[in-house]
Amino acid sequence: MTFSKTLSVFVITSLLLGNVSARETQSLDGAWNIAFDAGNIGREAGWHKGKVFRELDNRREIAVPSCWELTEKDYEGVAFYRRSFTVKPEWKGKVVRLQFDAVNFLAEVWVNGVAVGIHEGGFTPFEFRIDDLLKFDASNTVALRVVGPILMQDKQIDGMGPMETVQWRGGITGGIWQPVRLVATDEVFVDDVFIEPKIANNTATFHLNLEHTGAKTLPAKVDVRIFSDGVVAEISQTLELVPGENHQSFTMEIPNAVYWSPDNPHLYRVEVDVLFDGQSSDQWSTRFGMREFTIRDKQFVLNGEPMFLKATFFEGLYPRGIAYPDSREMAIHEIQLALDAGFNMIRPWRKPPPPMWLDLCDEMGVLTVGSLAVECMDFPFESANLPRWVENEVRESILRDRNRTCVVQWELFNELKRPVLMRLLHPMAMLSRKLDPTRLILDESGGWAQGANMFLPYESEPMKFNDIHDYPGPQVSEEVYRKLILTGLKTHKEMQAMGLKGRMPGKNVIPGLMSFFSELGYGSLPDLVDNNRRFAEEGNPLAPATVYHLRMEDNYRQALKQSGLDAIYPDLRQFCLDEQVVHGRANKLMIEAVRCNPRVKGYCVHALTGGDWIMGAGLLDLWRNPKTYVYEGTKAANQPRIASVRVWPRNVYAEKGAKIEVAGVNELDVVRGRLKVEIVAEDGSVVFSKKAKSEMTKGIAPLFEEQLDTGNLKGTYTVKVQLTAKGGAVVAANEYAFDVFATDQLVVPGQRIAIHDPWNDLKPFLKKAGIGFEVFNMTTDPSLPVFVSRTEAKTKEERMVFSELAAFAKCGGTVVYLGGGGERYGWGKPVPVPAYLPVKCGTKLARGTWAPITHLVHDHPIFAGLPTHCMMGSIYENIWAERTLVGAGGEMVAGAIGFDWFPELDKRRRHYYGPGDTWYGSDVAVVPVGEGRCILSQLRLIDFLGKDPVAEIIFCNMIEFASAPVK
Repeated sequence: MTFSKTLSVFVITSLLLGNVSARETQSLDGAWNIAFDAGNIGREAGWHKGKVFRELDNRREIAVPSCWELTEKDYEGVAFYRRSFTVKPEWKGKVVRLQFDAVNFLAEVWVNGVAVGIHEGGFTPFEFRIDDLLKFDASNTVALRVVGPILMQDKQIDGMGPMETVQWRGGITGGIWQPVRLVATDEVFVDDVFIEPKIANNTATFHLNLEHTGAKTLPAKVDVRIFSDGVVAEISQTLELVPGENHQSFTMEIPNAVYWSPDNPHLYRVEVDVLFDGQSSDQWSTRFGMREFTIRDKQFVLNGEPMFLKATFFEGLYPRGIAYPDSREMAIHEIQLALDAGFNMIRPWRKPPPPMWLDLCDEMGVLTVGSLAVECMDFPFESANLPRWVENEVRESILRDRNRTCVVQWELFNELKRPVLMRLLHPMAMLSRKLDPTRLILDESGGWAQGANMFLPYESEPMKFNDIHDYPGPQVSEEVYRKLILTGLKTHKEMQAMGLKGRMPGKNVIPGLMSFFSELGYGSLPDLVDNNRRFAEEGNPLAPATVYHLRMEDNYRQALKQSGLDAIYPDLRQFCLDEQVVHGRANKLMIEAVRCNPRVKGYCVHALTGGDWIMGAGLLDLWRNPKTYVYEGTKAANQPRIASVRVWPRNVYAEKGAKIEVAGVNELDVVRGRLKVEIVAEDGSVVFSKKAKSEMTKGIAPLFEEQLDTGNLKGTYTVKVQLTAKGGAVVAANEYAFDVFATDQLVVPGQRIAIHDPWNDLKPFLKKAGIGFEVFNMTTDPSLPVFVSRTEAKTKEERMVFSELAAFAKCGGTVVYLGGGGERYGWGKPVPVPAYLPVKCGTKLARGTWAPITHLVHDHPIFAGLPTHCMMGSIYENIWAERTLVGAGGEMVAGAIGFDWFPELDKRRRHYYGPGDTWYGSDVAVVPVGEGRCILSQLRLIDFLGKDPVAEIIFCNMIEFASAPVK
């Protein structure tokens, strides 16, 4: 028989209450032997038997706990484990249990050659009673046959096929990857305790499950004591215990209860002692906190006080341990860095963290989400086993962690698209509620299936809840900013009616509901050069992290060289650091926008650390080094008081002026003081300054708004805002850069052009700007460049025009395709462009999510008057390319470089072996065609002609460049 019970306890092995502890433990961690069974012949051949195992040539030593991938690279399949151990003679007559914290995925266990049981599931604890099998005067053996998860190989083992197991989507964690121990007690032992704290009356109820292994009903005394600098509450009761399970609850009042919170993570200790005739049969202990976390009045509430959640997404990837912390010190360091950055919650994702890690969260005062190893987003593949495995993960994960003070919410599923998992949404929510009535339950993060449902503590009827996933990309433009501050206030259709285009944040979002951005962020490379130095010195060469970091550095160096972008970045380390600046700026602005949305009550930044398939997302690299401005920019936006600054528009026509807006977001007490707003030019001169009395009220409120006369301005400026309290302390400060373009920078070229614009996208601007043009036809002068506003044709006649354009270029003309890739694109392999282009190439989505896609611009006449030889910064926020051309050839004027989330060779690999291939594409390319050329642009120029001076400058530069004779 197997059990999955709460093992997150610390064991008392000292004197307690005047009795010698009856509960003792013996670790079985350390050196084991392993034999990999690639042919799956071991069970039939009896590899679990000592004599057979000792004769195997392929047996070797392995550390337990550890993932077997650290011993056998990329191994999938079966392995046999074995070790010997002795036990104290004093344990004879005791109840001895063999406990495993986690073995992935299927474990068959033998003790001294006798089969004791089986367990399925790779992330939760299980145990077997084995005292009747032990030798107390000789050596004992424990053997396991472990079937690990199958991800990449096409094979079936014990009814499990590729990607069929419920699985964390990170590195494989095959084998005995968490600690193993023996636990000895007397005849009656504490099998489980569920603690139910209530701050409404300062009580804690202890629901005990006592296991009586004897054959007769016996009286037993049960003592329960709560400690905090001494005993604060105690109760004693004599029970008649029947053989088997016995359930009893004790409710105890805690005088002057101290509540657990991030500011004061106070923990109590409870000790349960079971005695017969004055002698202890078992003693059990754990820690708990008095706290309540719920939702009231559409906001999160901790211990009766409203709380704005600032969470960070956490995969639990490590440079050497794969899924288990390299050390306790590393776990402390990463949690402390999250706290120092202003986060009050960590969202472990798709995998219950190891007990040691949750111990630290309890102690250090960070809220966590209870995460289950139940996959999502098309995985696992459907099998008849799946519902049973999912239910097992839900049950065992909750039983393991339901006494954790830091765990305040269960998250069951994520981004569901498959019916087999959608069917489990409600039944798993009801199972969760039965196992734990005290916590919030979120049925599906992202709300893809039917919109998210949140179950409040002690309630079985859900409340609708906007749980939103959004990755806006590297540039938080005015359009992106407005989408973020309107999400949950307006429907997607209403936002579109307001002129907002493209993707809208979230799915199944309902206006008026409480909203939470549970995934938000961008990405950037870690310092690959420094990281790989550490991997060379300290890493395991078999570990996935070592392999894919080295592969990524090599791939980026090759891609920069092959694309010619190494002319901008000959130094890969500088490329990584500059990419981190883009990442940090994007994170900062999107967080500020979300915090200015009154419906939003929290967010979760993706991610604390990045690696494997989410390479790039982290605020920290895999070695737990903060990524320069990524960390600092996010930290700045997380502060309890911020001043969000925007200039509308970001790129300003000098004669039209701009509007400065400053909004205050305050989670603390009201602050009264002085607000200073300055505009500083690049040379340091102050061109605008205002000071005024100001009050930062609690919540969201405007602090400053003014229309700015920019008639005499030209260049780059920075708005600097500072709010100073009466005592002189700075309580909020921020900066925001913008550019002003004077009339002399927007001179219309004198050249005449031809156009193909049956959709009327280009003509209105040309007429207003006074640019001479004619409609393209077969008689068009070859010296005139032809501008094509869209690469689109729905009729035979329209298709004929594109054939004529190709012929025009081949005969020596220049054709500029302003929408050169068409409307189709894909995340993975490039999608072929429409046949209307005279160049064969593909388009690839280049917006970036948690995986960075960086856009760079060469020093070229098309970008004259704008920043070049650099990454595209905020000045390009409206016109940067969301799609890029792959394989276009010719001269790259502006380009994009990134990497696939997972190798395209096999979709399953996104669940294991790090990011996919590095690739690059052209945002603007000049490509020879016959005796002429075409200029292919993916920039969003047409949408912003007349609205953004940057679009006009580039367009006018294109006219001048395209009008020059073809060399």
